[in-house]
Amino acid sequence: MSDSTPDPTTPADTLDQSTPARLSEPGELIAASPHMIGYYPADALLINIIVNDLIELTMCSPLPDDDLSDRLVDQITMVAARYPGAAVIGVVIGGGEPEGHVPPHTALVTRLRRAITEHATSLHMFWTTAITAGARWQDYDDQYHTGVLPDPKTSLLAAKAAVQGLRVFDSRDDRLAVVRPDPQDALARRANMIDRLPDQARRRSARDSYRMVMNQVGRTGQRPEALSDQEIAVLAVALSDPLVRDACIATATGEHAQAAEQLWTELTRACPTPQCAEPAVLLAVSAYLRGDGGLAALALDRAETAVPGHRLAALLGAALDKQIPPDRLRRIVDHASETAKQLVMANVV
Repeated sequence: MSDSTPDPTTPADTLDQSTPARLSEPGELIAASPHMIGYYPADALLINIIVNDLIELTMCSPLPDDDLSDRLVDQITMVAARYPGAAVIGVVIGGGEPEGHVPPHTALVTRLRRAITEHATSLHMFWTTAITAGARWQDYDDQYHTGVLPDPKTSLLAAKAAVQGLRVFDSRDDRLAVVRPDPQDALARRANMIDRLPDQARRRSARDSYRMVMNQVGRTGQRPEALSDQEIAVLAVALSDPLVRDACIATATGEHAQAAEQLWTELTRACPTPQCAEPAVLLAVSAYLRGDGGLAALALDRAETAVPGHRLAALLGAALDKQIPPDRLRRIVDHASETAKQLVMANVV
């Protein structure tokens, strides 16, 4: 995902459908933003799509260098077009100092208004210096409509996100680092090790491979050290078996879900291309099912970069684009992974 591309998140109803977007309380809505996108944005444009007073989608993108740039406006307009009749609430975060009472980036806001109102019933735009307690916000339409932000860390949405295990990073770069590949020399060393693995490791049955991976899942919560290059190589080969990978999807909803996601995250960074695609897809499934669409999107981007046209990554990407609720996807995933697990344990390879 490039820096100029908006970051999509899952619908707010995957956090809690009872969480409304109150236009009368813009400070509360703005302060909740980090818990909807997974990080504290700076010098960014935030767009919320509101349907029936619920946040259906939140997008965030770095502010463009030129307010007259068409690309960002076109991208946001395309997404808004999927929700005809919705309300849109946008926030410019940072981007410079106001000129008198006029907040920065008014030209961008004007262009957005012209483009989006063709599809939306309303567009309200606000500006704030930063998303932090006590920061002042201002309405682009009414310079006297202003206030201060409550503490984002003590909001109701922050508490709900914490219960669901949704991590909020200090910056966009910190969030991207979750799936950022290890240094190239380490990846090259592991790729060489994978190529030189003995035949015994390569010919391990699907059942033995699955058991080995699950043993590592069980260890992940306790081991203080990172995986060794040898362990990474063996796990990469095991997960390259689609049957083993599909059976491992079941960990996304089981008692080992947290440990499994930790292992998939580690392997997404540590495995070379193309082997990193499989743990990245497993990470995407895990993140999606617990409502963290931002992390799911990052993991899918990693998988598709490693293996263009990756079938499972494409299917998950389509589900994310169509905003399929996690509960609905969970039923599909559970059935597919259970079938794969039965085949693995029956040693059908």
